Amino acid sequence: MTFPIWLPFANEWLTFWFLLIFILGIVGLSEQINKSGLIPQESNRRLIHFFIGVFISFSPLVFFSNIQPACLAFIFTILNFYTLKKDVFQGIHSQKNKTYGTVYFPLAYLLIVIAFWSYPRFIIISLLILTISDPLAAHVGSSTDNPLSFTIWEDHKSLQGTITFFSSSLILIYISSQILFNYSNIFLFGMALFTAIGATIAEATSKHGTDNLSIPIISIIFMIGYVHRFTGSKQFFDLTITEFSILLLIIILLLLLAYKLKSLSRSGYFGSLIMGIIIMLIGSWQFLVPLAVFFIFSSFISKITKSNSFYRTKGSQRDIIQVYANGGISLILCIYNFINPSSINLLLFYASVSAAMADTWATEIGKLSKNKPISILDLKEIQHGLSGGITRIGIIGSLLGSCLIGFTVWIIHPMPSFIIYGIIFCGFLGAIFDSILGATIQAKYETQKGEIIEKPIKDAILISGNPWINNDMVNLFNTAFSPLIMYIFLRII
Repeated sequence: MTFPIWLPFANEWLTFWFLLIFILGIVGLSEQINKSGLIPQESNRRLIHFFIGVFISFSPLVFFSNIQPACLAFIFTILNFYTLKKDVFQGIHSQKNKTYGTVYFPLAYLLIVIAFWSYPRFIIISLLILTISDPLAAHVGSSTDNPLSFTIWEDHKSLQGTITFFSSSLILIYISSQILFNYSNIFLFGMALFTAIGATIAEATSKHGTDNLSIPIISIIFMIGYVHRFTGSKQFFDLTITEFSILLLIIILLLLLAYKLKSLSRSGYFGSLIMGIIIMLIGSWQFLVPLAVFFIFSSFISKITKSNSFYRTKGSQRDIIQVYANGGISLILCIYNFINPSSINLLLFYASVSAAMADTWATEIGKLSKNKPISILDLKEIQHGLSGGITRIGIIGSLLGSCLIGFTVWIIHPMPSFIIYGIIFCGFLGAIFDSILGATIQAKYETQKGEIIEKPIKDAILISGNPWINNDMVNLFNTAFSPLIMYIFLRII
């Protein structure tokens, strides 16, 4: 099958305008139906999302270029965000709980068509999973009397709805792949089962509708990675599959142990699991090992310092936000390297992991300091636990952390010494940059008792920084800054 299979108009921009007007017409119709009360609000919303989702899912069938689909996605991302903020178009936004799902859906579509347009079959299937299985699961969950509910992140899910999502996505992937691909039945069933599990984890691990973003993205990466990893094999159950399964089991057990030891929260466990699987699928052991070293040694250091620090800590469990704040940039670099392979990408990946390690060790080992930390800006003493503070032992810990990643890279991927030193130096600089951001733009609040804190609570007043920049955002900037410095370093040398 050659894509696209049908061009409605000679000029693709005419197809673009037709789809834009058509979708806007459906949105307008939903608004009128919502006002008339002919259909319950939730049913109306799900029907509209279904019809729009189906049309969007099949866009690879009618477009050569991804420019027009990307423009459609961008327009509706902005439009949906604006109408949600202005509380208009209740026909598409009406839900009992606070959600940004209508914004995440076109955003997911935008990211997919930009990154994976050369994989049209996978685009179609991944978007159909969100279009069909997600609303079907929501309908079953909401219509079941006394459903068994659970929460992984913040959104409450029902066991009945989750089972519905898994089974429907499994059937959907298997049937559609039979039409779109020419692989054996057992291979396609394996892909369907593997992807359905990943998509179900994405659906269950959500907050305010983030599953509309994570379901299609995780689904398409799982499918592409599965085919990429296993199509070289002549048999399905061969040594390659066995090795992959054993490694996957080891990762699951290690993360489960971390969860039991309270190094990871429930959402952090599933977030780490998805990250590990993606790197196993589209990366290599050269990507996986440094991240594993970061996770294992950082968790170990955290447990040691928690019981020996000179001030009370508020817990060291990493939730899904903290997992991706520290490893999200590394994951993006791994995905980018799969799409555009380059030896430089791997070095940038190492620099990002080095920065995460250096910052984590600076924080954890700094807790052992008997003296109060000093501000990195004016060198005045500040209270323990505030971002922007540094200690001598914390600086040493930062350097040790980046050195450990450098040493790991040297073992698994021998390269010139100056490259290893660059990875160490960039990680250390990233930790310093983290402290500077923590002292300048990270939000700090003052409570009614005069205590300075970094998380907003009732009646607390913002005294410095920006309210949307917290410690997780600073960690994200830190792990992005280090690869940038590494890139400059590589260009200079």
